[in-house]
Amino acid sequence: MGIIHRKWKVVREELPNNVNSQEITNDEVSGYDKYLPKIDQFYIPEWFTMKFLVNNLVSFTPLLSYGSTVWSIRRVQTAMGFSIDICATMIIASVLRISYYMITPYEVALLRQSIVMVFIQLILLHTSLKYRPEDYIYDNLEEVERFLELVHDVWVEYFPSNPFNRSNHRELVRSLSWKNLAEFSYKIFLVCVYKFLKFFDPNYKRSYQFWQWRDTSQFWKFIVKFIIFQFTLTFIISKVFSWQSIARPLGSFIGSLGLLVEATLPLPQIAILSKLRSVQGFKLILLVSWLSGDILKITYLILGASNISVIFLFFGLFQMLLDFYIAYQYVYYKYYYKGKTYFDDHPILIQNENLIETSNFTSKRLKETTVHTDIDDFELEEFI
Repeated sequence: MGIIHRKWKVVREELPNNVNSQEITNDEVSGYDKYLPKIDQFYIPEWFTMKFLVNNLVSFTPLLSYGSTVWSIRRVQTAMGFSIDICATMIIASVLRISYYMITPYEVALLRQSIVMVFIQLILLHTSLKYRPEDYIYDNLEEVERFLELVHDVWVEYFPSNPFNRSNHRELVRSLSWKNLAEFSYKIFLVCVYKFLKFFDPNYKRSYQFWQWRDTSQFWKFIVKFIIFQFTLTFIISKVFSWQSIARPLGSFIGSLGLLVEATLPLPQIAILSKLRSVQGFKLILLVSWLSGDILKITYLILGASNISVIFLFFGLFQMLLDFYIAYQYVYYKYYYKGKTYFDDHPILIQNENLIETSNFTSKRLKETTVHTDIDDFELEEFI
C-alpha cells in the first residue's frame, strides 16, 4: 500500500502544469469543492458578471421607482400629491442625454437608462393626466406678479417713480449713491430668483400655460415636437454635415442643459409638499431612488470620471441638496407635523369597485363613494 502511494506521488509531480490534477484525484477531493467546476460550467453563464448586473440595475431602476408611482396613482385614482412637472423634467432631460450620445458617445448602460426613463415617464404622464385633480389646471391656479411690476416696485423704493421727468432730475442725482445701487441690484437679483422659483411652482400660473394645459393633447404635441426638433438638429449637424466645429460646442451645451433641467427636478415636488403640508400621494421609493442616484452620480463624478467640468459637479450637488430637503419634508410632514393639512379641507373622493373582494365593509357602504382624508389609510384598509 505504501508503494502505491509513493508511485502516485511521483506521477503527480511529473504532471504538466496545464493538466488539472483534480481530474485524476477526483476521489481525493471531498466536500463542495468537487461541485464548483460543475456549477461554473452549467449554472453560471460567462456573460453574467458583476458589471452586467450593475449596468442592468442602473438601466432598469426607473421601472421600479416610477412604476410604483404609476401603480399607486391608479389604485387611489388621483394624482394629488404628485407633481406632474416631474414627467416634463425627466422626459426633456432624457431626450437631451440621448441626443448628446449622438455627438459624444458614452456608457451604453446610461443610454439605455435614458431610453427606459422616457418610456416609463410617458406611462406616468398618461396616468397622471387621467387622474389629474382640478387644482393642477391653469384656470384654477393663482396669478403671479409680472416681472416688470416687481422691478418697478423695487425701483420706486430707491429712485424717483419717473426719472424722465425734469422735476425729478435732482432727486434722481441725490439717490445715485453706491449704497442705493448695491441694494437695488441685490433686490433685483432676488426678484429674478423669485420668478425662477415661481416658474417651477405648479401652484402658480405660467407663461403660455406651459405644462398646465387643460387639453391633454397639448402635452403630447409638445413632447413630439421637442423630440423631433432635438434629434433632427443633432443628427444634421453631427452626422449629415459632420460640422465638428459646431458639434462639439453643441454637445457641451446639450449636456449642460440636460444636467440643468434634471437638477430642477425636485423644485416642483418641494412646492407641492409645502402647499399640501402632507406626503400623501408621494411614494417613499421615489425619494429613495432619487437619493441613491444622487450619491452614485456624485461618487462617479468625483472618483470615477476624468476631465469633468465643474458645472457638472455643481448641478449634481445642487440636485442632491434639493433631494435632501424633500427627505426632510417627508420626515417632518409624516411624523412630526400636527397642524392642518390640505386634505383636511379638501377630502379625497375615491371610488373603487374592488372593495367588495378586499375589505369587510358593510353592504351599505359598498354602494357609496368612500371618503378618505388619508391615502395611506385607504391603502392599508385594502389589505386588512
